Amino acid sequence: MLLFNSNYEVGVFKRLSENNELVMDVGQKEYTLALSDEEMDDLEQHLVNQENLLIPFHKKTKELILNTVPNYDEEEMEELMNISEGAGDHGAD
Repeated sequence: MLLFNSNYEVGVFKRLSENNELVMDVGQKEYTLALSDEEMDDLEQHLVNQENLLIPFHKKTKELILNTVPNYDEEEMEELMNISEGAGDHGAD
């Protein structure tokens, strides 16, 4: 995990605008960052992983620090829950 120092702040996702632009608040300032398609995919994965709208941000480089490792365990658990719910309906004749 990342250790925060004075170069890092946590931004709050506001919206995505046209042309893959991320708009977020960092402290009292609003930032608009143009993202590539790959960065957009990474941002989406980060937001899904975090289940909130917080994005660590490097103030000097204006770089997003994203968690893009998929949460397979959660997805697998969801799939297993759906299967078990379906099994209960299957036996009700």
